[in-house]
Parts: sequence; C-alpha cells; structure tokens
Amino acid sequence: MPPAFLSANVTGKMRRRSFLKVTSSAFAAAFLTQTSTLSATERYTTRGVLKSFGRARAYVNITHEDIPGYMLAMTMSFEPTSATQLDGLAEGDRVSFTFTDDGQHRRLEQITKA
Repeated sequence: MPPAFLSANVTGKMRRRSFLKVTSSAFAAAFLTQTSTLSATERYTTRGVLKSFGRARAYVNITHEDIPGYMLAMTMSFEPTSATQLDGLAEGDRVSFTFTDDGQHRRLEQITKA
C-alpha cells in the first residue's frame, strides 16, 4: 500500500512505468532471440532456371522451385562464393544448386547445369 501522501494518480503513473519497463524488457528479449535465430546459417538445395547475372557477375538471379521450410517458388538473387563459380553458365540454363543463408546473404556453395 502506498503512503497516504501519494495520490491515486501518482500510484497509477508508477504502475504504468513498471508495466512499460516489463513490456520493453520482454520486447527486447524477443527481438534478440529472433535476431540470433536469423543469424544462424542454413543450407538448402534446389533447382531452377538462371534468369540473369548482376554486374561483373557479382550475383545471379535464379527462378527456383519451392524450397521446403524456406521459401515458395520465386526469383531470388544469390552471390557466388568464387569468381569462377558461374563460369560456363548462361541465362536460361536449368541449374541445380546448394546455397546458404545467414540472414544477410544467400551464397552459392555449389551450382551445376541440371
């Protein structure tokens, strides 16, 4: 029980501040948990059609099949892990590929004509 000299209004403000502190802490914990989950590197293998290359082949756009547990079929960009990884590939090629996603980048580990 608050002292008699505190008005009900002051007590209400104190409750709101406590609620905001708890809510803010819970939100921060949830955000940090989600962020750490996204930073884990995941590996996927799928097939698709090579649509285009980025400038200097810094990335490649591939229309891929559904990737269970990751993404529905769509066109996405992927970064090669080496300068020669895309050699011998051309727009329109059907490809099979394995890539990793660390939450920031999708990097090709392996790509071959299918």
